[in-house]
Amino acid sequence: MFGFVVADAGALSEEEKERYRAVYCGLCLALRDRYGQLSRACLTYDLTFFVLLCNSLHEPAETQGTSHCVMHPAPAAPRAWARSAWTDYAADLSVALAYHKVLDDVADDGDLAARAAERLLAGAYERARARIPEQCAEIERAMAAIRAIEGAERNNTPALSDSTETACVSPLSADATDTALAFDPDAAAREFGRMLGRLFAHNQGFWAEAMEALGNGLGRFIYLMDATVDFANDARTGSYNPFVTLGSDADAMRATLALAAADAAAPYERLPLVQDAHLMDAILYSGVWAQFNKAYPPQDALAQNEGSPQSEPPRN
Repeated sequence: MFGFVVADAGALSEEEKERYRAVYCGLCLALRDRYGQLSRACLTYDLTFFVLLCNSLHEPAETQGTSHCVMHPAPAAPRAWARSAWTDYAADLSVALAYHKVLDDVADDGDLAARAAERLLAGAYERARARIPEQCAEIERAMAAIRAIEGAERNNTPALSDSTETACVSPLSADATDTALAFDPDAAAREFGRMLGRLFAHNQGFWAEAMEALGNGLGRFIYLMDATVDFANDARTGSYNPFVTLGSDADAMRATLALAAADAAAPYERLPLVQDAHLMDAILYSGVWAQFNKAYPPQDALAQNEGSPQSEPPRN
């Protein structure tokens, strides 16, 4: 659904690249087994990060193997895969999130491809609702709230949000103590963060609070990153975009994203992660900036280092 939470391949060893692909392929197989071949179109690397994170945190039993892939047909060699119970949960989330992304696309422009995808995914989403009803209800709540916020901004009227939670103070935050009745251009990003935080916290036990905080910060970052990448198109079409509303430039967007990234990094660094830690660092500290750096190339190496936190902090 997102397309931003990917690894910085240049920071990975060959062994880490193989591990990353194996977990990704495991998620693809879980989608096939739980929702059918067509559901593999929901596959992204974003939920692969979540699987890596949960596997490292909880160390569940993991099944590994090799198989030929319909997406990479012969004469390609069999591809390694790795799966755990968290892979199945990530597959359920992949379907639910992809379905609501399609609904958003239909609402935005009624694109025929989006309408076709909605029909194809409707059955899979009903199965996901049966498996993870609370999470699907949260996704439905959040997406409805986001649509209301975005629609209200387009109509220049204040929107109501049932979230009174606050994120870090940033150029997007009108006031860190805003009430639910107050409108501010960060409202939709906070709703998306709240949703992802609750999805991340599911069955995390002792680590539920930290995982919710991580998901919250990452979700807010994802929403804002999407706004930066779509800035030019949204400015032209008049679609909702908080950065367009504020007339932000690349430096302002970079600074705001850095604050959101820090909100995700702080709880991440508190987690006792050992397995695949360097691989996950290459996702959270540099990989997530890839599309921003592509859309807004730094003027020089110094600007790049200042603009995105690409160095990895020491893990205690």
